[in-house]
This record gives sequence, C-alpha cells and structure tokens, in this order.
Amino acid sequence: MKSLYLRAGLAVLCGATLAGCGGGSGSLQLGGTIVGLTKPGLVLQNGSSTVSPAAGDTTFTFPDLVANDASFDIEIKTQPDPALATCDTTIQYNKGKANIYTVRQAIVTCHTATYSLGGTVHGLVGKGLVLANGSQTVPVAAPATAGADVSFTFPTEVPNGSNYGVTVLAQPTDDNGNPTVKCVVNSPAAVMPAAKVTTLNVSCSK
Repeated sequence: MKSLYLRAGLAVLCGATLAGCGGGSGSLQLGGTIVGLTKPGLVLQNGSSTVSPAAGDTTFTFPDLVANDASFDIEIKTQPDPALATCDTTIQYNKGKANIYTVRQAIVTCHTATYSLGGTVHGLVGKGLVLANGSQTVPVAAPATAGADVSFTFPTEVPNGSNYGVTVLAQPTDDNGNPTVKCVVNSPAAVMPAAKVTTLNVSCSK
C-alpha cells in the first residue's frame, strides 16, 4: 500500500512539473550509477532515449520518463575512445519492469586504459640498481658487458592521463657493496599518454 502511495505521489509531481522531470509519457526517471568513468564519449541508450555522461560522472539519468511497469533495457550505444577507456558491455540490473525500486539500480562500470612504462639504462656497471615510479619498483639487472645498454619495464601499467615520476631508489654496487656508478633519470616526470612509453632514459656514470 505504501508503494502505491509513493507511485501516485511521484506521478502527480511529474505530471504537474513535466519539464523538471523530463520528457516522455511516463512518470519515472530511469538511470543508475557509473563506476570509474574518467574519459568522455560514453553514450547509453534505452530504446530511442539516450544519455551522454561526462567524464567523472558517477550517476546518469535518461531525459525521457518511463511508465510504471514498462519494460526497460539499458545498453551501451557508444563506448569512449578505446585508446582512453572502455566500459563493460554487461551492465548490472539493466533490464526489467519499471517501478520506483528498479529504475535506479543499473550499474555501469568503466576502466581507464593503461599502458606500459619503461626505457633504457645507459652505462650501467654493477648490480642492485632499482628504479621506482611511486610505490612501483623495477630492479635492473647488470648487463653481461659492463656499460652496455639495458632495457626495463615497470611491472604495473599506468593509466593514461595519470602523472608518473621515475626515480632511482637504489644505486648499483660491486660485489663488495661499493658504489660503481651514479645513475640519473633524465626527464623523469610526465603525464602518461594513450600509448606505451619506452623512451625513459637513465644515464649512469662515475
């Protein structure tokens, strides 16, 4: 009985102020929650009705109202640029019959695209060199030939649009623990592009 009163009250409110409640012939606003949307371009649809959440939005609402007990089916019409982000094609609670309990249950989950971060160490002599990007670290093995170039890649990819800053966490030493060369990261900080980075440059010298 209580739900009947709530439905009736909402219908009266939207009927009196349709412009504020959206278009369509129904009385219920259809929408839901968005998780992890950091990029633009997402378009959701329910039949012919569409909504385009902005980057950073955590909720969405279709502009057209739906009638009580009408069927709804929320789908992804357009994904963000896949180089930047993707959203799960399976939307939780995206289908059903509209009522005051079901019209806000849909959950859209999105993921920012990530890319590998790495580069080359020049002039490395000795062992124990460790590079860091925030809490992520990568040990760089000593080259077979002292001073030869050694490539490295951090084990965890970095979301595009995020800042990175690479530092030397531990300098190389010889077998007795004595310093061999001092390594410096050239141009260590930048914003992660929508592509892998392989151009970090670490120079080691005495």
